[in-house]
Amino acid sequence: MTRSAKLLLAVLTLHAASPVSAGPDVTAPSPQMSVAAFLGRVGELAKTGPEWTLGPEAGKLFGVISEVGKSYRQNLAERRAANQPVEACLPETAEIDSDVLFAHLAGYSAEAAGRTSIAEAFAELVRKRFACP
Repeated sequence: MTRSAKLLLAVLTLHAASPVSAGPDVTAPSPQMSVAAFLGRVGELAKTGPEWTLGPEAGKLFGVISEVGKSYRQNLAERRAANQPVEACLPETAEIDSDVLFAHLAGYSAEAAGRTSIAEAFAELVRKRFACP
């Protein structure tokens, strides 16, 4: 079992132990999906077996993360171009490994995971990892 898979199982176990509403039911994955809803959907997919990450639903979920990252990067670039302060100094080639992302998501309490969107959680992670000097 890979490190990512072990971490994911730990995240899912943590959040499954604390039943909290995952916020509004979001049919299609989106940046506004709560961390709890995201982890819940990932957990359901993970139950289907080790190849779950190759399926179309997993692709949609991970596509949301990619969309959030691109949008965040674009927002930072626009703010810099307008000489506005930025909240993070993200290098051009920076990437966030899935292990790091899942560890960050696991850090939310069940209550916070229910009210924090994936977009907000991603922004918080970037601010922590790429703080401006």
